[in-house]
Amino acid sequence: MWSEIQKNGTVKYCERYTDPLTEKVKKVTVTMPKASPQNRNKAARILAGKIEKAETSSPVRSDTTLGELADDYIDSLRLRKRKESTVSTESNVIYSCVSIVGEDVLVDKLSAKYVYDALLGSGKNIKTVNMYIKFLKFAIKWGIKNDYHRNNDILIKLDYVHEESSGTIAERSDIAALYLERSEITELLEYFSNNGKWQDYYITYFLILTGLRIGELIALADSDVDIVGNVIHVSKTFYPETGYATSAKTKDSIRDIHIQPELITLIRKIRLWRREALFEHGAMSELFIPNVRTGGYLSYQTILRHIKEASCTALHKEITPHKLRHTHASLLAETMTPEQISRRLGHHDDEITKKIYIHITQRMKEKDNADVDSISFIS
Repeated sequence: MWSEIQKNGTVKYCERYTDPLTEKVKKVTVTMPKASPQNRNKAARILAGKIEKAETSSPVRSDTTLGELADDYIDSLRLRKRKESTVSTESNVIYSCVSIVGEDVLVDKLSAKYVYDALLGSGKNIKTVNMYIKFLKFAIKWGIKNDYHRNNDILIKLDYVHEESSGTIAERSDIAALYLERSEITELLEYFSNNGKWQDYYITYFLILTGLRIGELIALADSDVDIVGNVIHVSKTFYPETGYATSAKTKDSIRDIHIQPELITLIRKIRLWRREALFEHGAMSELFIPNVRTGGYLSYQTILRHIKEASCTALHKEITPHKLRHTHASLLAETMTPEQISRRLGHHDDEITKKIYIHITQRMKEKDNADVDSISFIS
């Protein structure tokens, strides 16, 4: 240890040590009012404490709360130039999860059991709980890599929650609830047309014939629908969280959808209705199906509410825009393979589509068997 007299009369005591992380020699100091044996001894003790702390301390924090981890993880997404729609989606899910688990909980002390108890005790359905777990694990993994905590144990133990099932696939009634039968399609469309709800009619019909996600339909430009080339170009999706359209959900979502003859007829009707409705409200739009009053994007929540209310009234069951996508898959399953269906729907793999495919093909086999039973081969 050595001392340096300062211009103001104080004395700075100094000592060197080797940083265990960088193996570089560093210096610690402490300033005393004046030079004296007592101050020198006191400075030596202080410096020894500083060196011990520096040599034994770890850059990994142990006091990070779940709330702090969530804040910094979301900030990191923006620094990594993630799409704002992605940031918005993740932040909504993570902050909802944190509000249930507890923002003041220390991440280092967090256990898988504590998370399960909190999330399952919240009354949320299993699908929502698993979504919380998925994005929470993203944040926890990022926290480990960036020295926010040491709790690698929870990352290993925390897994998705599986619902108890009586079968390997699902109950038939459960699968049937995911899509519309042909007769139900007719009833729903007739409900819209009989009540003059033409925008809801065309949206529902178009989703059934194309299998588009509702966000893809909202973002679809009129120029994306090419009836000369018999193709719909899908490259964008609308995010209700941000209020604007951005690039497609995944790489597989960017695709060209073939326009079948029935769809060509519908597209022509939609364009005629669209032109008249926009003219009536003095609006202009480049979107395929816009809000005809403003020319802007349709409201996702409004579409969802209208379809739910209509299906509950006309069919006595709740249908969502995504179940119309399932309906498209169920119709394709009668003649196409799961791989062909996946390419048209724009996803690499989808468990629900597989379940619907198995359900439809099994039902067709049963009908074939019943037809055979009805034939008298000899007498």
